[in-house]
Amino acid sequence: MAAAGPRRLVAAVTQAGPQTSRDLRRTATALELRLLGGPRRYARREVAKLVGVSVLSARKLWRALGFANVAEADVAFTDADVAALTRVVGAVRDGLIDEPTAIALARAVGQTTDRLVSWQVEALLEHLRDSVGSEGSELAVGHLVDLVDDLEQVVVYAWRRRLAAVVARLGADPDAGDDLQATDLTVGFADLVSYTRLSQRLEQRELGQLVQRFEGLASDVVTAGGGRVVKTIGDEVLFTTDDPGSAAVIALSLSELMAIDRLVPDVRVGLAHGPVLRSLGDVYGATVNLASRLTALAQPGTVVTDHATAARLQGHPDVVLVAQRVRQVRGFGTLTPLLIARAGPDARLIDLD
Repeated sequence: MAAAGPRRLVAAVTQAGPQTSRDLRRTATALELRLLGGPRRYARREVAKLVGVSVLSARKLWRALGFANVAEADVAFTDADVAALTRVVGAVRDGLIDEPTAIALARAVGQTTDRLVSWQVEALLEHLRDSVGSEGSELAVGHLVDLVDDLEQVVVYAWRRRLAAVVARLGADPDAGDDLQATDLTVGFADLVSYTRLSQRLEQRELGQLVQRFEGLASDVVTAGGGRVVKTIGDEVLFTTDDPGSAAVIALSLSELMAIDRLVPDVRVGLAHGPVLRSLGDVYGATVNLASRLTALAQPGTVVTDHATAARLQGHPDVVLVAQRVRQVRGFGTLTPLLIARAGPDARLIDLD
């Protein structure tokens, strides 16, 4: 069954009733088979035997990829599962990586793709609800029949582009590899004001739209400003840049953009520059903790930083610094935060047009 446009699918479901539902179930079964690369034909012990590894090693990789354990007798695996496990085990046997590294790489793929798939399907369902006023998963299945190959190619393309950028960095600087885990960065937290109150007042769909709008705008601003979005946690975005100047422009742009947006409330932003440990796609350390603490000190619509970071911003043409009252900050003792403001109406902000 070929996928149709959302309005035609709704009409089909409404007019044909049970027959169309059966057709859509067949479509889902066919799409699942296509995604799995073939029928399920192996139990877990058979997969391990075909690849030549212990069941325990196979289960470790399976769990690292984010998949639940299956019973001994369950026929749950396909030829594609055997091929994927063979590739990973082959890399270990060839001495390219060891088993703990293979597990870590598999976990990175599993956690990332889990969020990616959830995000994409939720975006598709939102699109269908807005288009036809339906929440039926049948419509998403029908759409995915035609979308799945394009989505897969974009994922591979984006992964290759990201990896190419890291390879170029490593090729240009022999010492760059040392900076991939521990380096000095500017860390920024952008936090939505009054999110808890809004989450209690808004309908679920309205709250979802607000969060999507916030995350989309924040991601666009950070990326356009040369930063990296590390993660989003509902009402908060964590980002990094190589230097405080870029982070300050990003933070001020976020503050002003959210202030004029009709859907998203104001944000408060905290910035701190210093040593950062990068691991598992996340960032850790005292600098990250300080940026988080500073965010809590900021007033709605403002950006604050500490003295060490402010010293690096001295002389920046687009910002001015204003010392605030002394504050006691948990884990850091007594601090005097500084407000970061635009140097004037012509100071640079990030333009998304």
